[in-house]
Amino acid sequence: MYTELYLIRHGETDWNRRNLYQGTTDVPLNDTGREQAEALAERLAGVAFDAAYTSPLRRAEDTARAVLGATSVPLMRVRELMELSYGHWQGRSPGAAELELQWRQAPWTVRFPGGESLEDVRMRAAAAVGAIVAAHGGEKVLVSGHGHLNRVLLIHLLGRPRETFWEIAQPNGACWRLEIGIDPETGLRRATGEPLNESASVD
Repeated sequence: MYTELYLIRHGETDWNRRNLYQGTTDVPLNDTGREQAEALAERLAGVAFDAAYTSPLRRAEDTARAVLGATSVPLMRVRELMELSYGHWQGRSPGAAELELQWRQAPWTVRFPGGESLEDVRMRAAAAVGAIVAAHGGEKVLVSGHGHLNRVLLIHLLGRPRETFWEIAQPNGACWRLEIGIDPETGLRRATGEPLNESASVD
């Protein structure tokens, strides 16, 4: 028995469009983001979700609500699913600072001033998703998150090398379908997954 988990990224915000460090700043979806959320809802219209969880940030929550539509599935906010905190860098534009170059070349070695590291995100988010999976064996679950959060979770769940962090595409409105279960021989959690591209639908 496995949990079928749909890991989505929120639609676009004005800060995404302006290429600002967003992190835990609670920036809402813009018009394009709302359109992306509706398009994602159409792609997932055939999935009968049993449960749904979201980052408490509005952009993720509103994207999840668009996907759930008029269903009666309750949406649970989980603080541990928030995006990486950039700390003092939130609201800044990318530049050529040494830390930014390090962030692009070796992201797992970076801790943002007043913020988090990717390992901090992994520890809190992996524990939260582990609890979600344990509570929903055999069910279909929606998890609405963020670009860096989702990359960290995919690396953790699928056992990918950490060096592939920037290789994992996370455009606004992205979706990965994962099957997560427990290996009956080893007792270890195992997972497989694939991205659902924009033209894909699930029914």
